[in-house]
Amino acid sequence: MRWAVLQQREMTPDEFLQFARLHPDQRFDFIDGEVVEVSPKIVHGRIQTIIATALENYTRHSRVGKVYTEVLHVLDAVKFIPDISVNHPTAADYFTQPPLLAVEIRSDSQSTEAQRRKARDYITHGTQAVWLVFPGEGLEIYRADGSVQALATDDTLEDSTLLPGFTLPLSDIFEDL
Repeated sequence: MRWAVLQQREMTPDEFLQFARLHPDQRFDFIDGEVVEVSPKIVHGRIQTIIATALENYTRHSRVGKVYTEVLHVLDAVKFIPDISVNHPTAADYFTQPPLLAVEIRSDSQSTEAQRRKARDYITHGTQAVWLVFPGEGLEIYRADGSVQALATDDTLEDSTLLPGFTLPLSDIFEDL
């Protein structure tokens, strides 16, 4: 008996965008190199809104960059779709420069270790900081200098290097969960 071996071909950025347009009611992410359909829960959406709003309010009065949600980034042929990112604006359909900041909110379909690998991948590809949000548990900050900082739900998020003057009490993020 002969077995056929099927090999999955990785999508180009344009193919991925076309695929996503064909499935407007679904959300996809790149997890460990594969396109995976994810279904964020209400908690995920609420956390994303709170953090994006705080960052938007901050960036309106600073020259750090602009806030984006769920936009494709192709960095050295590796594809990322951060839940939230701060980037320098572009007219392109997707980013080819690393975000200054990437925020990833863990969904039920993602393991903590997969999220941590993703944070390290962002840093390897030039992102200055990554915030991993673990709903109801806390947040981890990964920085380009290799440091990792864990924050509990009663701590305050701040990054004086990347976002001078920005503060966000984690209780604001997690209080309604």
